[in-house]
Amino acid sequence: MANAQIISQGVIFRDSYLYCSHPHAIATADGAIVAVFNQTRRNLFIFHPPHDPQYRNFITRSTDLGTTWSAPQVAPNYECNGTECASLTQLASGRVLLNQWCFRWYPLDLGRRLQPEPLCYPEVFVRELIESAELETGNQIATAPDDFAPWARGHGDSFVHLSDDGGRSFLQTVKIDTGPFHGGYGLRGCLEFPDGTLLLPLNNVPDYHTIFTVTSHDGGASWREPQLVAFREGRLFTEPAMVLTAEGDIVCMIREDATRIMHVCRSADGGSSWSDAEPTGIAGYPPHLLRLADGRLLCSFGMRQPEYSIQAVLSEDHGKSWQRQPVMIRRHLPNRDLGYPASVLLADGSLFTVYYCQDAGGVTGVEFTRWRL
Repeated sequence: MANAQIISQGVIFRDSYLYCSHPHAIATADGAIVAVFNQTRRNLFIFHPPHDPQYRNFITRSTDLGTTWSAPQVAPNYECNGTECASLTQLASGRVLLNQWCFRWYPLDLGRRLQPEPLCYPEVFVRELIESAELETGNQIATAPDDFAPWARGHGDSFVHLSDDGGRSFLQTVKIDTGPFHGGYGLRGCLEFPDGTLLLPLNNVPDYHTIFTVTSHDGGASWREPQLVAFREGRLFTEPAMVLTAEGDIVCMIREDATRIMHVCRSADGGSSWSDAEPTGIAGYPPHLLRLADGRLLCSFGMRQPEYSIQAVLSEDHGKSWQRQPVMIRRHLPNRDLGYPASVLLADGSLFTVYYCQDAGGVTGVEFTRWRL
């Protein structure tokens, strides 16, 4: 393993009463670093977004390379709650997009009485949590799930929110029609082509096994019907990341929860067709892809097994193969409550990676590392 050359490291946001996690970040047209992350109340047990209606997405910004951060503000407003992880995109026009999936939630007794739509109940949360093996929560609440999660989860909607002030406020909201897929959740933002076309990668929620894209030709104001990217029986494809290579191909890296090995596929025709998704041998997840100034690709990911860490691997052939020796961005984290890194290339050539982790007191918050290869 190779260690990154660390320039600085710090906390974006942490509060002992809150659970803050799953960040994404961009560098805006005015030179700021803007991060979006999940936030809910801190509980006896850890619930991630598919199982907690109190999650909201918050945005904060730094104009001094992470030395200070603005007070986080909910995005786009307080009506959007029970969200999944969100993503940001800085467009060439200056517009900033926020992509967000919002579940519909019901108080448990109301949901069971009215049954307004097919619902998932606490006993389903327990099964999902145990099967995922991400957290210990499923086993911890299995004896009395209604007491610890007294709510029911319905379907939801996928949105793109548009900002004309660098992500400070979002005045226009566009609902994405994801049919025939159930819904669309994405956490890595859009690809923008030289002609302004946008390609937004999503996974089918709440099934979490199919990857597709939607396309916009008007800066995110409207979106065309979805197109399949990856599906295979026996595979659980989720949380895709895409990058446009120097050759003009699209590389899509995918978290895969059946094998816990990231898969990759590619398109040579702007996303109209895709190669089969094949395993990379990389055991971390979920991926974030970034093209460096020299054309190499950087894939950042969390490692939720000893050594608990934030890592990255490089590709020198436009994503056709990946170096086996990872770069260690952050080492010696205390446990597997970590990850979801996203890396930004700054104007001075340094890299700025955001992620979440616990501190020595067991409080989960959002942190960053500024570094060089």
